[in-house]
Amino acid sequence: MEFSRVTPESVGIPSQAVLDLLDELYRYGIEMHSFMLLRHGKVCAEGWWKPYGPQIPHIMFSFSKSLTSTAIGFAVQEGLLSLDDRLVDLFPDKLPENPSENLQKATVRHLLMMGCGHETEIPDLGRGEPDWIAAFLHHPFVYEPGTKFLYNTAGTNLLCAILKKKTGKQLTEFLRPRLIEPLGMTDIRCQALPDGTEMGGAGYSLTTEDMARFITFVANRGNWEGKQLLSEEWFAQATSKQIENRGAGWDGDPDWQQGYCFQFWRCQPKNVFRGDGAFGQYGIVFPDQDAVLVITSASSRLQAVLTAVWEKLLPQMGEGTLPEDQAHYHVLSHRLKNLELATMLSTRNPGAEASLHGAVYLPDAETPSMEDLIGGAGKFQPTGGVLQELRFHFVGNDDVRLLCLQDTGTFDLKIGMEGHFLLTEWNGVSYGAIGRWRAANILEIELRNTRLVSGHRFLFRFQGQKLFLTADSTVPLAGGLADPLFRERTFTLREGEASLKTKMYWEQ
Repeated sequence: MEFSRVTPESVGIPSQAVLDLLDELYRYGIEMHSFMLLRHGKVCAEGWWKPYGPQIPHIMFSFSKSLTSTAIGFAVQEGLLSLDDRLVDLFPDKLPENPSENLQKATVRHLLMMGCGHETEIPDLGRGEPDWIAAFLHHPFVYEPGTKFLYNTAGTNLLCAILKKKTGKQLTEFLRPRLIEPLGMTDIRCQALPDGTEMGGAGYSLTTEDMARFITFVANRGNWEGKQLLSEEWFAQATSKQIENRGAGWDGDPDWQQGYCFQFWRCQPKNVFRGDGAFGQYGIVFPDQDAVLVITSASSRLQAVLTAVWEKLLPQMGEGTLPEDQAHYHVLSHRLKNLELATMLSTRNPGAEASLHGAVYLPDAETPSMEDLIGGAGKFQPTGGVLQELRFHFVGNDDVRLLCLQDTGTFDLKIGMEGHFLLTEWNGVSYGAIGRWRAANILEIELRNTRLVSGHRFLFRFQGQKLFLTADSTVPLAGGLADPLFRERTFTLREGEASLKTKMYWEQ
C-alpha cells in the first residue's frame, strides 16, 4: 500500500497550523530531522531537514521498544508465550543461588510495563557484561513486581531474549513475515548485543515512512488494509495505562507522568499516546482525530516538542474538510522542500586553501577510522579500522574534499563550503558535511552520519607542520546514549610533498 499525498485542508487541517508548528519548534531551538503527518491514513505534510532524507533510516532509540512490544503481542496471539511466564522458569540456568521472592514473581508482563522490581538499571544496558541475562537476574529485585515503575531498557532487551528462546528467532526475523513485510516496511535494522540478541530496547533504525507505517498500524489496532494482523485486544492492553509513573524522573515533564503502557506512553491530551525514543523520536497517535504524527529529531528539550504539537497542531484538527488555502499551502510546500539544519555561513580562505591543496598529514599515534571519529548518538558499536593519513583537496568553489586514507580504503568526503551540506556515500551510509574557515589557520567541518542523531563539529587547527584536531558533539551531552568526549588528535605534515611550501599561508 502506498500512502496518498493530499493537502492539509483536504483532511481538515489548515496549512497555517503546520507552519505554526514548524515556527514553534524553531522558536524552541529544536533540531528537527524529519516529520510526517497523516490523517485518515493520508499524508498531508512531510519534510526532512538536510542532510537527513526520506530514504535514510534514522536511529530510533527507545521507539524500538514499541516494536518489541508488538512482537510479544504476536507471540502471545500465536500461543508461543504467555504474559504470565515467569523469568525464573524461562532462564533457570542463569538465576542466583537463592532467587528472592520478588524475582520469583517477575513475569513477561512486568517487563512490558517497566515494573519488574528493579530499583536501578544494570550498567550500560548490559552491553559490557559477558552474560548480561544472568547480570539482569542477579540484579536486586527490590520491589514487588508490578508496583514500582523503573524505565529499564535492559528489561526490554530481555523480552527479545525471551522471544528468541521461545521461537528460535531474533526479533527482526520474527517480525518480518508478521509485520515488516505486510506493512511494506523497507530498510529495517536492529543493532545487537555482543551475544547476538537484538537490542529491541534501543537498537532499531527506520525511515520516517516506515515509522509512519508502523504507528498507523498501531493506531488501527492491528488492522492493515482490511486484515486484522494482530488482535484489537492486544492493542487495548498495550496502549492503555498499566503502571503509575508519576515522580519517576524526567524533571516532572507532564508527558512523562501520564502512565506507562506496554512499551508505549500515555500523553496529556485525552486518549493520545505515543512511542518515544531518546532525543525526540516520536510516533504520536491521536485516536479521536484519526491522525498520527511521526518525528525524528536531536532534541534535549523533549517536552518542548510535544508541547508545540499540543498547542499549535492538535487544536486545529477539525472535522470534515476545509476550503483549500492556496496561499498558505504554497508557502508550506516551498518551506518543506527547502528544510535544512541551521547551516554555517560560507567563509572561504583562498590563501590557506591553496597551501593545503594536496597536503598530506599523518597521525602521530594510532587513530580510529573517520567513521568512528564522526561517531554519533546511536552508534553503539565502533565500525573499526585505522586512519592512516588525511589529505586535503581544494579546487574552485564546489570541489572541496577531505580524503581519509584508512586500512579499509579511502573515505573521500565531500565538504559543502557554500553554506549547505553535501552528502557522501561510504559503505552504505550517507555522511553529511559542511565547512567554513573560523580563522586564518582554523578550518571547521561539521560531519554527520545521517543514520544517527548527532555528529561532531571538528576544528582542524594548523600550526607550522602540525595539525591539531579537536571536536565537539552536535548535542551538548557526553556519555550514556551520547558520544564520549573527544580526545585531541595530532598529525604531522608529511615531508617531501610537492605541495609543501617554504611557509604555509598561516605562517606568512
